[in-house]
Amino acid sequence: MRDGTLALEPRRQLIRATGPVRSDIGWGNRLTWPAQLLLLVFVLVPTIVVVWLSFTDWQPTDRTPWYQAGWNGWDNFVELAGDQRFLGAVLRTLAIVVVSTAVELGLAVLLALLFLEEWAWKKFAVTVLLLPMMIVPVDAANAFFMLFNEHGPVNQIIGWIMQRPFQFAWLANPQWALTPILLVEIWQWTPLMFLLVLTAFLGVSRTQWRAALALGASPFYAFRRIILPLSLPLLTVAVLIRSIETFKIFDAIYILTRGGPGAATESVSMFMYNGGFVYFRMAYIAAAALLVLLLVISLCLAVQKPLLERHG
Repeated sequence: MRDGTLALEPRRQLIRATGPVRSDIGWGNRLTWPAQLLLLVFVLVPTIVVVWLSFTDWQPTDRTPWYQAGWNGWDNFVELAGDQRFLGAVLRTLAIVVVSTAVELGLAVLLALLFLEEWAWKKFAVTVLLLPMMIVPVDAANAFFMLFNEHGPVNQIIGWIMQRPFQFAWLANPQWALTPILLVEIWQWTPLMFLLVLTAFLGVSRTQWRAALALGASPFYAFRRIILPLSLPLLTVAVLIRSIETFKIFDAIYILTRGGPGAATESVSMFMYNGGFVYFRMAYIAAAALLVLLLVISLCLAVQKPLLERHG
C-alpha cells in the first residue's frame, strides 16, 4: 500500500503543477477580452453604418443626422449598376492590380533566386533593395511626378537617346497616364514581394534541390518541379496581400494625376474620394464601398479555394 502511494505521488505533483498553469492561461485570455471587444466595435460599427447608409439617400448637406436619413431601398445599387464611371474605376483598378502584382511577383522571384546563394555584399544589397519600401508613399509619388514631368529627367533622357529634343506630357495623356502610376507602385512595393518570396524559398529544404541538380536536372527544371510547388502556399499569400493592398491604391494617383485626365486614371479609391468629399454623395459612395468589399472578398475566396482544396 505504501509502495502504491509512493507511485501516485509524482502524478499528484504533476496535477498540482499543471492546475495553476491552466488557471493562469484562462486568466490571460480574459485579460485580452477588452481589447478584442474594442477591436470588434471598431470593425462592426463602421460596417453597420455603411450598410445602413447604402440603403438611404443621406448627404451631409441635408442637415439631418445620418441615422434619420430617408430610406430609398436599392436605388443606389441600381444607379451604380449603370454608372459607367464606377464600372470603369473598378475595371481600371483590377487592371492595375493584375499588372503590378504580376510584375512584382516576377521581379521578386528573380531576385529571390539570386539571393538564395551566399555571395559578397549580399547583406548590403538586401538593404539597398529594401530602401524603396521604407519611403513614404506620398514622397515616392512626388518623386515620380518630377521624373515624368513634361520637362523632367525622363523626357530629357529619351531626348538624349533620340538625339533631339523630346517633350511628352505623360501625366496629361489618357493612354500613357497610368504608366507612371504603375511604375511607382512596382518600384516601391517589389521589395516587400521580394521579402515574402525569399522567405518562401528559404523554407524549402536545400537537400531536394541539390539532389536534383546532382542527378542531372537543369536549374530551371529543379526550380519548377521542387521549389515552386513547395513554395506555392506562401506565394499565394504574398499575392493576396499585395493584391488587396494594390486594390486600395490612392496616394500615387492623387499626387500624379488626381484621377485625370478626365477619369482615365481614376481608381476605386479615387472614385470614392471624389464622390464623398467633392460631391458629398455619402450614401451613394457607401453603396459603392459595400459592393467593392463583396467583390474583394469573392476574389480572395476564389484565389484561396484551390489552395485550400489542395492542402485541406
